[in-house]
Amino acid sequence: MAVKDDADSYARDYAATAGQQAAFFREQAERHRREAARIRHDAEMSTGEEARAAQTKRAEQLETLGRHDDTMADAFEARARGPH
Repeated sequence: MAVKDDADSYARDYAATAGQQAAFFREQAERHRREAARIRHDAEMSTGEEARAAQTKRAEQLETLGRHDDTMADAFEARARGPH
């Protein structure tokens, strides 16, 4: 019985940790999206073509990071749900 209790305890701890990781990545994704939107706005207001291109590229990179964060959050949420 102690082995089952240990396994259950481990599973609960693992799910909780995975849930925390998922929340972290969701927050990061949102932060990256907000920053990308801010930079895109700045790019629209920019007068120099080179500066605009650099800001647009940075916004695209942040959007890519946001998608990656969403993917990581999905993976951790699946781990939190367990093998059920």
